[in-house]
Amino acid sequence: MAKARPITGLDSQAPTGKNARLILQQRLDDMYIYAPYIENPDNIQELHDLRIAAKRVRYTLELFEECLPAASKGFAEELAKLQEELGALHDSEVMLTLLRQLLQPKSEDVETNVAEAAPIEQKPALLSPEMEQAVLHPAHASALSAKERQGLFSFLRRQEQRREQSYALFRQHWEVLEQNHFREAILHMLSESW
Repeated sequence: MAKARPITGLDSQAPTGKNARLILQQRLDDMYIYAPYIENPDNIQELHDLRIAAKRVRYTLELFEECLPAASKGFAEELAKLQEELGALHDSEVMLTLLRQLLQPKSEDVETNVAEAAPIEQKPALLSPEMEQAVLHPAHASALSAKERQGLFSFLRRQEQRREQSYALFRQHWEVLEQNHFREAILHMLSESW
């Protein structure tokens, strides 16, 4: 997970609204660091980091709502939608990682010539070692029957389609935000008098 950069330039003697604007501007900059990675759905970690950075911007907007113009609420709602879309995308990635690892051909599968074992594209690991141990323990994978493996392959393909749909939905939303100059609109709001 992307670690939040420390906020610089805060003034403990300044009004809360001034510091809130400074925090928001820096959190927004942190979020847009990930914009170049949006074009490629294989940037799994960067898209997840974008979700976390968007969450930080949203939470900052919500936390300082009383010190900011009324428009801040609409921006927070937009970021919540973006987080949801990126969350669905990440959930699909985790599920796909589990399925791909579970369905990796074992040495005995090669010998028995498992017909449904189409090539499984490998992606970067998203699982913690603990999760891998709990879910992908060798006893679980080797106990799968041919019918269970076939069912998991079907589920894998459906999950790949869901992932594509999640990414398309997110990309469409991002494009709308870009066309509406979302970042600039937030910066403009931050420059309004308070």
